[in-house]
Amino acid sequence: MSLGSEERGKSFLNLLLEVVPVTVGVFLALWANNWHEDREHRAQAQAALRNFVGEMETTLARELEQFLPSKEPPSEERLYKEVHFEGVRPVIYEHTAWDLALATQALSYLKPDLAFDISKVYTQQNAFQTLENSFLASAFTPASMSSDNVKGLATAMVIYLADVNQLEPAMVSLYEKVIPEVKRALPGEAVVRKQSSN
Repeated sequence: MSLGSEERGKSFLNLLLEVVPVTVGVFLALWANNWHEDREHRAQAQAALRNFVGEMETTLARELEQFLPSKEPPSEERLYKEVHFEGVRPVIYEHTAWDLALATQALSYLKPDLAFDISKVYTQQNAFQTLENSFLASAFTPASMSSDNVKGLATAMVIYLADVNQLEPAMVSLYEKVIPEVKRALPGEAVVRKQSSN
C-alpha cells in the first residue's frame, strides 16, 4: 500500500466522520421541527374547538331561546296569535370562532366529519342572518313605514315569521347535535396529523 492511498483512506474516513454527525444533526432538527409544528397544530385545533363550543352555547342560550320562546309546534295558528312587538331585537350570531379558524387554518387539523358539521352550523346561521337582514332592510323602507301601506308590512312580517318558524327549530337541533360532538372532540381525538407534502 502506498502512502497516497493511506492518506486518501484517512481523508475519506475523516470526511465520513464529519458528514455523518452533521447529517444526523440535520435530520434530528427536522424531526424536532415537525414535532413542534404538530404540537402547535393540535393546540390550534383544540383552541378552535373550545371557541366553537363557547360561541355556539352562547348563541343557543342567549339568542335562539329568546327569539321564539314558545314551545308550541310551528303552525299558522301560532303565527296569527297576538304579537307583542317590543322593538326590533334581531338575532345576532357570533362567528368570530369561525373566522379565526379559517384564518389560522385550524379546520384542517380536525376530523373531516367534525369540520363539516361545524361548517353546517355556521352556514345555517349565515342563511338565517341573511333572511333576517333582508327582512329588516325591507321593513324599514319609507314605503313600508307609510301608514297607507300597513298591509304590506304585515304581510312581510307574516312571511318572515313563517320562515323563522321553520328555520329556528332546525337551528336548535343542529346546535344540540354539534355541541356535544365538539365537546367529545376536545380531549384530542378530533385532531388528525396533517399529511406532510415533503
